[in-house]
Amino acid sequence: MGLIDRIFKNSTPASREERKSAPSTQASTQFFEDDPDSGDTQTGRNAPRRELVQVILRDTMRKHGIPSDWIECRILSAVTRAGRRGLHVNFVVKQAHERLLPYVFPFQDGFERELSRFEPRCRDWLLSLGWEFTGVKAEDMPDPKSWNLAAARAAAAVVPAEAARAAPEGGEQAHPDDEIEQDLQALFAIRDAAMADTARKPPQAPEPPDFEDTHPGGR
Repeated sequence: MGLIDRIFKNSTPASREERKSAPSTQASTQFFEDDPDSGDTQTGRNAPRRELVQVILRDTMRKHGIPSDWIECRILSAVTRAGRRGLHVNFVVKQAHERLLPYVFPFQDGFERELSRFEPRCRDWLLSLGWEFTGVKAEDMPDPKSWNLAAARAAAAVVPAEAARAAPEGGEQAHPDDEIEQDLQALFAIRDAAMADTARKPPQAPEPPDFEDTHPGGR
């Protein structure tokens, strides 16, 4: 018996009729619990998939040395608005939240790689994967301006790093104003040398034209 049936079982007939007549809002994805006694073919198809997800989770945790009681897995059958059926996997972190939080993305990436290795078509039925941190002591959010300040500091740190990579090895990094001054001096030196070379050369007679004058009065 599904979750909805169990809820309606304890309700009165009148309340059932009210629920049927009331307008319902359909979510983009509906989650429900599988009933082993329902005989649904989709339930039987999900059973080995659920076991595979649990095995891959345990193997991924063992690979990275994470104790088995730190993370547990909750799996719900789901149906999308388009009628696509599959599973929603939720990793529930129960211990060492502050130690696992920075590694959520690499852990999830490793889990998905291992799952794809055993089941190449897992994306056909793995509809979503989420995280939940239970028993965490909530802290106050930082000042809204701190997000922009952190981004500005990160951008400012990139510029000196790129300038250091562009500087020659073993040499001191030149100040931008000093580099501009050196470029101007080099341009002025090239200009002065060209002007002096022109002044030292004697005037040359005009060269004869490359064509022959065929005008009648030119001979």
